Amino acid sequence: MQEHRSIEQLENDYWQEVSFPSSLVERCFNYRKVPVSELTTEQLRLLIGQQIGLRFTIPKAINVLQADVLAEGDYYPGDLLNSLLGLSEEGWNLYPNEKIKFVELLRQNISTIERTENKELIRKTKDYLS
Repeated sequence: MQEHRSIEQLENDYWQEVSFPSSLVERCFNYRKVPVSELTTEQLRLLIGQQIGLRFTIPKAINVLQADVLAEGDYYPGDLLNSLLGLSEEGWNLYPNEKIKFVELLRQNISTIERTENKELIRKTKDYLS
């Protein structure tokens, strides 16, 4: 993948700038212009949560989580992990190789995840693995 390019460049899909109805839409618009290699944990969390550029954001997020499974965006340790856990099964089916890597990442890091105080993150991880 050409991580020096942005999601809009990689997808060859340039959204038109309009009056944004919310700050969320405005942030998504702006984050699509950032080179994938420069996306922050928070930007990845938000884009994945909005299912934007998943072909590019999922592999990048998995790389971030391999370095720190509880990587934190703006909210709490593990919020990036939580965004991936929230992807639908249909969404993951489009990216089977990444899903295999993600499941392996969860299995390798389950003890770290279980040591957090985030009961919901622990529950979602265990549910995902079962």
